[in-house]
Amino acid sequence: MFPQRHFETLYKDGFPFYRTTFWHSLDDKPGNVFESTIAELCSLAKPSARVRGVEWWFSVLLTNKSPQWILPCHFDRADLSEKNVDRIKFPEKGSVLFFNEVPYGELVVTDQVWTRKGIEPRQPKQMLFIQPRENRYAVFSGHLYHGVIGRMWRPPERTVLRITMAVNWWHERPTAAYLRDSRDCLTAFRLPAG
Repeated sequence: MFPQRHFETLYKDGFPFYRTTFWHSLDDKPGNVFESTIAELCSLAKPSARVRGVEWWFSVLLTNKSPQWILPCHFDRADLSEKNVDRIKFPEKGSVLFFNEVPYGELVVTDQVWTRKGIEPRQPKQMLFIQPRENRYAVFSGHLYHGVIGRMWRPPERTVLRITMAVNWWHERPTAAYLRDSRDCLTAFRLPAG
């Protein structure tokens, strides 16, 4: 999509990847390379007919940021400030497109869900570990607890950027104020139009 060098430059400049998220309606024709990628991913994600669009962003992390969790486990939801379990909305599906292969930084998806009693089960009974490989695409149920592990027990290797595109498939547009229109992404990422 665009060179790893560009991600590295943005990362060094302190680009706010996690606060730069976009909404793309599936009713709209793709208008840039990222929306075209989403159209291609749709056939792999196989969302239900209820899905109206996607929330997407880039996750750019240093592999040696921490030996434990590079990105702690979390739930993706429509409004990050919402705490009332009865009002929390999750995407139908979560997904991650890996741009590069790195020695660690596995996506971990657990069987844990958010309930009135908190996260259940307290300890996961099942965990799926997905290795970062170039062009690998992982799809999982959008209400599951997930995160990214570091090297853990493995010896340190050269620090590199782990680059992924996260795509959440939604029945309705999330209400979060930080969500931008996908047509603005080229400007946000300092890329030329066209």
